[in-house]
Amino acid sequence: MPMDAYSHAPTRGLPAVLDVPRAAALELRGFVGERMRANVEHWLLQAPQANPAMLQMFRDRDRVPHRDLVPWAGEFAGKYLISAAQALRLTRDPRLRQQVRAFVGDLIATQDADGYLGPFPKAEGMLGKGRWDLWGQYHVMLGLLRWHQETGDREALAACRRCADLFCRTFLDTGRRVLHAGSEEMNESSIHIFTLLHRETGEPRYLRMAREIERDWETPPSGDHVRAALAGRPFWQHPKPRWESLHGIQAIAELHWITGDERYRRAFDAIWWSIVEGDRHCTGGFSSGEQATGNPYDPRPIETCCTIAWMAITLDQLRLTGDPRAADELELSLWNAVLGAQHPSGRWWTYNTPMDGERKASAHDIVFQARAGSPELNCCSVNAPRGLGILGEWAVMQRRDGLVVNFYGPFSADVRLARGRVRLEMRTAYPLDGKVELIVRPDAPARFPLLLRIPGWCRLASVRAAEGRGETVRGSAYAEIDRKWEPGDRVEMDLDLGPWTWVGERECAGKAALYRGPLLLACDARIAPVDPRHLPVVDPARPPRLVDPRRAGIPAPLPLLCADWPTVGGGALRLVDFASAGAAGNPYASWLPAQGFAPVPFSRENPLRAVWPLART
Repeated sequence: MPMDAYSHAPTRGLPAVLDVPRAAALELRGFVGERMRANVEHWLLQAPQANPAMLQMFRDRDRVPHRDLVPWAGEFAGKYLISAAQALRLTRDPRLRQQVRAFVGDLIATQDADGYLGPFPKAEGMLGKGRWDLWGQYHVMLGLLRWHQETGDREALAACRRCADLFCRTFLDTGRRVLHAGSEEMNESSIHIFTLLHRETGEPRYLRMAREIERDWETPPSGDHVRAALAGRPFWQHPKPRWESLHGIQAIAELHWITGDERYRRAFDAIWWSIVEGDRHCTGGFSSGEQATGNPYDPRPIETCCTIAWMAITLDQLRLTGDPRAADELELSLWNAVLGAQHPSGRWWTYNTPMDGERKASAHDIVFQARAGSPELNCCSVNAPRGLGILGEWAVMQRRDGLVVNFYGPFSADVRLARGRVRLEMRTAYPLDGKVELIVRPDAPARFPLLLRIPGWCRLASVRAAEGRGETVRGSAYAEIDRKWEPGDRVEMDLDLGPWTWVGERECAGKAALYRGPLLLACDARIAPVDPRHLPVVDPARPPRLVDPRRAGIPAPLPLLCADWPTVGGGALRLVDFASAGAAGNPYASWLPAQGFAPVPFSRENPLRAVWPLART
């Protein structure tokens, strides 16, 4: 169907409390910027050429003998495309743009005449047993939609809609249902793309398709997520608590924005908080053995794909509520789980980033997914870069006619407001230093509110705008400055980076996770020549001493942060930031033997379970 044949207008629906600026450009510098560029250079620009079967499997779908594919193979191209489109928002790399444009063209060329965009034989239809075919097509459609939104490529949107229309022809008024495809938490998560496409295009059939999948949720053995959440059941007690369900749960927030129905808002909020309480680990990672268990101390694998899905629904929570605690969660996940899942070279990502253990390339841990022509492809290798790319959607956001700054680190951002453009420049050594300078440069003098996140781990922060008087703000809040901004006005902040502690329970009883600002600290056997299984007892009540890793003789790759933390009975244990731990394959530990503090029960007032023995007063 040609693009002009689609005549529906976008659906406005309810506005988000905080939203992602469409007309925005963000340039990252510092540690995160280096990791982002390494990801582009050594993975995103290399992956399609090094793994040509990523697209060839689509061309070969009806050839005999058929390729021996994993059930989720159709997702690889879509996850790569989502990651690449997000990276373009942050890097504006012309090489990546050219490559992805060609990738999209080649992907669209593989689309079947009926709209099918998967790698499995046409004879299987859309209900191939044992396949995650609808899940794979969901990721391909999402990638095409994201590319269209980033570039305005109308052909990409048309291809996305042709695939969506095939879903509608297959499952609306035919007696066949998405439920019949099996693999419920995977295939039924395709509901998400239909809510997004309805909002993008206004097409009524897409909302109807989403509603039908919502009905499937209520049919066992599906997840029943809305009713279960409204009944007070945490996510880990839902019928389908695997991580793939989270992408379907994203549709619950979208249905709230589309319909205004408060049930959806309440259900989504309850699911999100239940994961913070029961399944977000000290690293900011989500899942234990690929699903929710209700136990943040569970030592089973923390899959990278699971953390990416967690960050996706956390961004939706931030948009839905404007709650800075959601941005705190994104920060915790970024600095620890995501950067810890990426090798410093940018060449590979993990499948499992454990709290204690070893870092292994996903191509080693889940090598069973590799095939001829795609030796590096697996679910996590193509999906993990989204953990960096999503930063372009939460670092700087909009609230009505104002700007919201959630991310701290050296960057510049250009954002379009109703009254013109504003450029923000942040100068800081954060998270090594709590001093932050933000320079505000509107095109012309303009009045608007500027909101600055004060992280929940920060007991006190001082904020001073231009020549005005400073104010002291406690954590888990936004400091709001509403004034007429002149080009070059400055905001100065000082965030308390005093150390804090999460005292362990269950499998981690008698241990503590130690933090400095957003950074989880860990003992790496490469840097501290000890056995991580038999460590001295640290004393959380005594302050650590920062160490310059360059002067300490630490070989590359250098950690971002290095500190000597006092131990009971004298001496100190050398720790590094969690993201750098295990980079050379040595074992590490982030739950450390400790004594002197009782565990802090979870509460929404202190979701980090933080103890501040050394905080300023």
